[in-house]
Amino acid sequence: MEPNVSLNVLMDELSRLLDERIQDQEIRQLFEEYQQREGASEESLDVFEKEYGVRLPGDFRTFYQGKDGSGYGLHVLYPGDAENGRCTPFYLMSLEEIRETKQYFCEVDEKLEEYYSAEEISQLDPEIKPYLFHKSWIPFATIAGGSLYLMLDFDPTAEGTYGQIIMYVHDPDFIYYLTPTFTDLLSMSNRNLKMMDEITY
Repeated sequence: MEPNVSLNVLMDELSRLLDERIQDQEIRQLFEEYQQREGASEESLDVFEKEYGVRLPGDFRTFYQGKDGSGYGLHVLYPGDAENGRCTPFYLMSLEEIRETKQYFCEVDEKLEEYYSAEEISQLDPEIKPYLFHKSWIPFATIAGGSLYLMLDFDPTAEGTYGQIIMYVHDPDFIYYLTPTFTDLLSMSNRNLKMMDEITY
């Protein structure tokens, strides 16, 4: 099987699922704009990597070469567990929006021990180093208001995976492990989308 074949299948499935489940006219307009949205160029992705000193995962690069974000307000990622009513919608930021966000979020390193007790820190997933904010975390998806972020983690523990997907949750502020890859995140999201009758915001 060629690399990223499964990701391309998931991307096609995502577009189909969104098309089937969007009934609201305002959301439909956002979706039509998303369909016309261009991808990021190889050069712009290379520049981004050099800027932050990271190596973007191949599946993430492939997705962004197809679509440079989703546009504000169009939720395309639904991580969580829809079957049990725990599913949160996220929209994807463009590379430029990621840069803007990094100017004020995860632009410095702050360890969990500055805010939490050893007992509280012990609840941290073993794939994640004990930070609350970390320069090696790149936020790429959020909800309106920015109280939740999906991030690429480029400094995992030995039990984690370079470029794994983690989530920042505000109030109480904490970090959670989601999936080892962007492809796994998209697969989880599509699975949740299939359980939804309609996308409503």
